[in-house]
Amino acid sequence: MAGAEAQMPFIKNLASSDRKLRTQSLASLQTYLLSRTALPATDAQKLWTGLYYALWMTDRPRPQQALASDLADLLVQTPRCAVPLAAGFWAVLSRQWPSIDALRMDKFLLLVRRVFAAQVRCAREQRWRGEQVELMLGVLRRLAFDADDEEGVSLGLRLHVLDLWVDELEREKALDGDACDDDEPREEWVRKMGDMVDALRASPVKSVRNRASESYADQRLPWGVRGSDDEEDDDADEGWVGIED
Repeated sequence: MAGAEAQMPFIKNLASSDRKLRTQSLASLQTYLLSRTALPATDAQKLWTGLYYALWMTDRPRPQQALASDLADLLVQTPRCAVPLAAGFWAVLSRQWPSIDALRMDKFLLLVRRVFAAQVRCAREQRWRGEQVELMLGVLRRLAFDADDEEGVSLGLRLHVLDLWVDELEREKALDGDACDDDEPREEWVRKMGDMVDALRASPVKSVRNRASESYADQRLPWGVRGSDDEEDDDADEGWVGIED
């Protein structure tokens, strides 16, 4: 970690109680990433190790929430580094997840939600198709959803992703699009996300199987399970019908 801080001394200031210093540090981090034409995997992991500890040291809910959002936004703001940043994030968070204590867990749960949403936003801004979109899907497939990958995320982190993925797809308009969207690539992208979760329904881990099955059947998804009007009518017919002879 000392080497990473020596190269990027502004990281430690992200946890400062001085708002102005935090803002300046974030701007320096953005400038650093924008200046890079590439970000090797080792550098991305060193960077996220520093960012992880910056959030770890950040006190009070509002600064924590702001920093989590700002760190996730880096993926969108620095598109040339987005894929290695995403890969570095999942690798570092999975490694650190078992050591996060209960008092600090909420801010890291939020960070995961924000980073996942940022990955969806990256796809949306690329109109749901293209090499970068496929590479980002590959990061999620390999590091968040692949049950057979020994380097995949830890169990608790995977369960959290299964809890939030549909919420964030809906929030980022992946499920209904907008006037600027081409529905076909968007729907294809959503299907690819669904295929990742579908594969986990055969996981050897019961909690993963159950969580994957539950989220895959979410009625907000194009293939989700929806109750029919007939079923509701049948339920109503089961009420009081008087005394039979």
